[in-house]
Amino acid sequence: MKMKGFSRIALLIFLLTTSIISQAVAVSDTTTVVILSVNDMHAKIDNFPRFKAMVDSIRQAEKYVLLLSAGDIFTGNPVVDQFPEKGQPIIELMNRTGFSASAVGNHEFDYGQEMLARRMNEAHFPFLSANILPDSSSPVSFKPYVIITLENGIRIGILSLIQVNDAGLPDTHPSRLEGLSFPDGLKVAPSYASLRDSCDVFIALTHLGYETDIELAGILPSLDLILGGHSHTLVKTPAVFNDVLIMQAGSGLRYLTKTTLKLYDKKLVSRHAETLSIPAFTKTDEELEQLILQYNDNKELNEVIGTALSDIRGSDELGSMMTDAMAAIAPIEIAFQNNGGIRVDNFPEGDITIKNVYQLDPFGNEIILFYLTPAEIRSLILNAYNRERAIDLQTSGIIYTVLTDAAGNGLEVEFRLPDGAAPDEEKAYATGISSYIASSYQFDHKDEGTSLYTITAQSLINYIRNKKALDYKGVKRAFVKSAD
Repeated sequence: MKMKGFSRIALLIFLLTTSIISQAVAVSDTTTVVILSVNDMHAKIDNFPRFKAMVDSIRQAEKYVLLLSAGDIFTGNPVVDQFPEKGQPIIELMNRTGFSASAVGNHEFDYGQEMLARRMNEAHFPFLSANILPDSSSPVSFKPYVIITLENGIRIGILSLIQVNDAGLPDTHPSRLEGLSFPDGLKVAPSYASLRDSCDVFIALTHLGYETDIELAGILPSLDLILGGHSHTLVKTPAVFNDVLIMQAGSGLRYLTKTTLKLYDKKLVSRHAETLSIPAFTKTDEELEQLILQYNDNKELNEVIGTALSDIRGSDELGSMMTDAMAAIAPIEIAFQNNGGIRVDNFPEGDITIKNVYQLDPFGNEIILFYLTPAEIRSLILNAYNRERAIDLQTSGIIYTVLTDAAGNGLEVEFRLPDGAAPDEEKAYATGISSYIASSYQFDHKDEGTSLYTITAQSLINYIRNKKALDYKGVKRAFVKSAD
């Protein structure tokens, strides 16, 4: 009887021990991987001290953490854009923060390919894109994807795609894209479906825009996660389409997306995503704070060049100011500025600095002079309107109205000179437009255009210096009305 009792106890101990060992094995086979992502930083470096402190705190809590950018790291802050080596400050900050990879966004080309190649050589992380194909004349080349293998052998595959517009190019100045071709990302994506077999987690790091990311989820269902950019969409509630989780973190380094993946035996078993506010994080990285103070201490950019007598708000007022600056250059009589090139919401009442101007107009476009007839001017305005069925061109030298049908399509354009007179239909008017409009917009014109070798931002700096005090309150020169 004693032996039987002993045997039962021994058996119970064996079963309990086996159960504990099994649980330990199960725990050891479960891995948590955290993917941190931002997008469309647009050179906004002031939040980097909090951003890095937040990333560091997550790295202290989790063993496996990757940090990714979904593109458009450049253009939007003169401290970065006008740095002697354009874009260098944000590359330095990204290196110090420990990025694993960055998608190529359309604004990565704003400084030109040579400058991009230099920044890529300085980066401690790869720039990715599967639908940019350089020829032998281009100084840049991009990996279509990267597979990152963690210490425990888990493989994270990251595929990247860039937005392409109706003209077959990303949204940047076409002259900066010579030697590159851009097949449609949605057509390219299926050719990388086999990556699924080479990785345990399959991520698309895209610069396509949120709506196109949804399409991508339908085309490439083997993806686990899409981390997107380009549309500046803030996705606070995780979106799942075709069993693919899609996230995007707004723009300007205000939010960070944190996606927590759990894998058991290298198989993904759960996904959870959340969006974290970077300004709300209380800690900062002191070294980066000092570095950013040095970057921001720029006497040239901080020079006061004039005064806004009241807030200059919205595309109408800001665009009128910008085009007045262009029209102040002889022999320009009429000028146009596209809304997409107006990059701030307002100039606040008070001092205007050179930095304010470059924040408004960061792209370095030249002024191109065309001699256009009234019919050609109408063609420019109408084609611009019908791109989005909305006013797109602000102007100086005329006041115009687009007449539309019931569906909102532009039908014709009426315009008058500032004194109310009708234009001379036989005259070719000296018309100034940006090199971006000249190369990207479709319109009728016999004149091929001539560069004035003046940057639009510089024309505005000169204009403000000369005017000293500006008041554009209530100025509006472009209108829409029904043709009925």
